[in-house]
Amino acid sequence: MLLIVFKLPMQNRRKILLQDEKATKEICFHDDFLVQYLRHSKYNTNQAFDRLRKFIIFRKKEEKMFESFSDELFVKPSAKFLTILPKRSPDGCTVVLGQLSKWNPNELPFEDLKKIVLITFLQLFRDPMTQINGIKSIYDFAGTYFEHFKYGTPQNLYFLYHVALCCVPGRYKEFHLLNPNPGLRVLWSIIKRFLYNKIIERVFIHSDAKDILKHFPKSVLPVQYGGELLDMHATNFLQRANIEQKENTVAGQLNFF
Repeated sequence: MLLIVFKLPMQNRRKILLQDEKATKEICFHDDFLVQYLRHSKYNTNQAFDRLRKFIIFRKKEEKMFESFSDELFVKPSAKFLTILPKRSPDGCTVVLGQLSKWNPNELPFEDLKKIVLITFLQLFRDPMTQINGIKSIYDFAGTYFEHFKYGTPQNLYFLYHVALCCVPGRYKEFHLLNPNPGLRVLWSIIKRFLYNKIIERVFIHSDAKDILKHFPKSVLPVQYGGELLDMHATNFLQRANIEQKENTVAGQLNFF
């Protein structure tokens, strides 16, 4: 049935899309939202809708995670732990920078941290260039300590794995882990046991943060990593993403350009 659905004109596809699926049969999806999943799976319809179905089940189960934040969150320094860098990599990938030491668990609850990450990536996926070219992530663990790593429980690690790799249509091209410490190495030794080799091969651990210059030009990176960017928060992406998230229903949203 799924193959037949995607031979129909787009305006008719939504009418019968997954009509036999309990989780999705009542939803009239935005076409752009469906395309996110098709692009992720390289137009393998079975894979696309298996992932979409899991996402809808997850969203219905965790409705509060999809609610936008109050404005008070943005005055907290911890809210700046995740940044979308203003320039893409030469191959067109969006570059995401996470500086974990900026997150103070006593200031920003872990549940809010998960919401920030989820909302940020959901809004990123609305960009067609990101859908096609993917994302390269840089996570800096300098200054992290036990208070951060105690959240690396099996339940939280599974949550991260399930949402990132089974539900949302993210194309993850590279993961760069900077300034590793014993806590990170322990977590990585656990996590990689459950990952496909394809993902493991895309993870790079850098004891010297400047080694990242072997993977990115200076124009893409902040000055603290040997780059040229002086203000990496200029776009205020999180604030804009939070506003857009208010319109993000279970049916998805239109692309933005």
